[in-house]
Amino acid sequence: MQSRFKPKFWKDINKVKKDKQLMSALYKVFTNVENAENVNEINNIKQLEKFDARYRIKLFLDKKRDYRIGLYVHGKNVWFARFLRRKKIYDANW
Repeated sequence: MQSRFKPKFWKDINKVKKDKQLMSALYKVFTNVENAENVNEINNIKQLEKFDARYRIKLFLDKKRDYRIGLYVHGKNVWFARFLRRKKIYDANW
């Protein structure tokens, strides 16, 4: 699958880029998405209720670092939209 990135995703990443362990986990997610043939092969992905093309990927390192990646899937394109803490991702209108 091809990865594409929205500008807000990069703004969210810039807020946490000093955390090396979190950035390493993000790199693993990116490579997993790139190597996947379809959505079902992506680890920790779940479709959000009420939406056809919206998904989330869970990144849990510890209680203080519990993040979600919000993304859209259109065919073979995966659009990374947001990277927020668990409680904020479900409230955000992205």
